[in-house]
Amino acid sequence: MRGVVDVNEPRSLERKLIRHIQKKGFLITANGSLNMAVLMPGKIVISTSKNEDKILVTRKQIRRALRLMQIHRTLVRKDLEKISPFSSALFGILIQVYAGKSKLHKLKNGLFRLSLLGVRFFAGGLERDKTILGEYQKLGGKFLLYNYFQLLQSSSSWLQHLYENDLYCIIDSGSYSIFQEKQKRKKRAFPQQQLLNEETLTDQYIEGYASFIEANKDEKRILGFFPFDCIGDPVQTKMNYERLIKLSNAKIYPVWQITDSLDELQRLIDEEPEMIGIGGIVPFLGNRLDQVKIMLRKVFDCFPTVNFHLLGVANEFLLEFPCFSSDSTAFINARKSKKQRKIYLQDGTRIGAPTHMSTLEIIKQNLSYLISLEDLEQNQQLKLSL
Repeated sequence: MRGVVDVNEPRSLERKLIRHIQKKGFLITANGSLNMAVLMPGKIVISTSKNEDKILVTRKQIRRALRLMQIHRTLVRKDLEKISPFSSALFGILIQVYAGKSKLHKLKNGLFRLSLLGVRFFAGGLERDKTILGEYQKLGGKFLLYNYFQLLQSSSSWLQHLYENDLYCIIDSGSYSIFQEKQKRKKRAFPQQQLLNEETLTDQYIEGYASFIEANKDEKRILGFFPFDCIGDPVQTKMNYERLIKLSNAKIYPVWQITDSLDELQRLIDEEPEMIGIGGIVPFLGNRLDQVKIMLRKVFDCFPTVNFHLLGVANEFLLEFPCFSSDSTAFINARKSKKQRKIYLQDGTRIGAPTHMSTLEIIKQNLSYLISLEDLEQNQQLKLSL
């Protein structure tokens, strides 16, 4: 199906590289240097102006690097050291393969970060929904957002399921689930003592999440973790993030609340993480949509090289702004009420689904659309319709 990125088949990308070398006979590095390249059986021989020794990169190493890039969508040279001692040459090969479909950004330490264009969608809300998860897989979907809050109530086999079905996930703290629960409780009369107990329970929850992260940080099917962000509370969000990174050296993506300052966002960017989450958007999508758009425009205009993940977003923003990825459970809303039986148009807006469509058909069509956003060419065609 068009739009699905197959992380298991980098061979077509490898063939593209081979054709380039056959035609041009050279590769261009991140710094703009020109290296001669010659095809040999099972490998590529690269000659540089700085080194008289030949650099040998095998086709198998190239495929491993391509697969790694397809999975993570962003890499620096050091990420390739586990594949080849000639990581710089391998990184240059990736630059060539993804030319026109990626962005290259120089970091403060002199390394370059290569990131793919297009939007990867992480399907949320499927921790305990085997039916929809199965349909998602049939459509070619491989990337999930798992909610720690939901995993606590799920079968312990969720990780095994990732491995057995060639799936990958980012783990979210479940903070939005807790936010929703607290909003419900505010509508009821709770004594102050119980509110204090809630704060204690939140602290215990964060400690449990930190232990969970530490226990699972080396699992290859887990791409990273989001911290416990607090909607509408940038200060507490920052404190929770700093607390988690002290408790674990796992890949924990920082989250910037959209109600926070651009100065605070700059502080996070200066740390040069591979991705930054933008949180706190969902509560404003109803009556403050224009304000959210204005702020997002400022963010993407000021920081065009940063990989941003829009937390909980699956609307036209995914086409309007060049975000790196997003997650949402919106695709399953059709089963909640008749008012939410909606399907996506090409511009990312949603309209009422035809009455003949079943709830499952609506969900499948919505998933198909969201998966397709990762395909750059299709993504660009959709943008033209805006």
